[in-house]
Amino acid sequence: MKDWHELNQASRAVILDLRKNGPDCAKFLSRRLKTDLATCMDLLASLETGGWLQRVKGTFLFKRGFRRPKHMNHTYYEITKKGERHLRFLARRGLI
Repeated sequence: MKDWHELNQASRAVILDLRKNGPDCAKFLSRRLKTDLATCMDLLASLETGGWLQRVKGTFLFKRGFRRPKHMNHTYYEITKKGERHLRFLARRGLI
């Protein structure tokens, strides 16, 4: 897994957004972060190969804030367990 300090600002923004808002797809992430969709998809792919993100499995997404489960028409990403542990470590140190 790539170290947090080696990631660029856009990659960090994607990871922190997924941590705050839960699993999401490239379409909605690009809208929230005000980036191009293709750029966001490339970031998600690189973060997935880097070990920070994983694809959400299943056909329905149970996301907080929604009353009913959402049918997954897109590819949704979430932070891996190892990535979440690293973020908690950084938060305890006051680095994020």
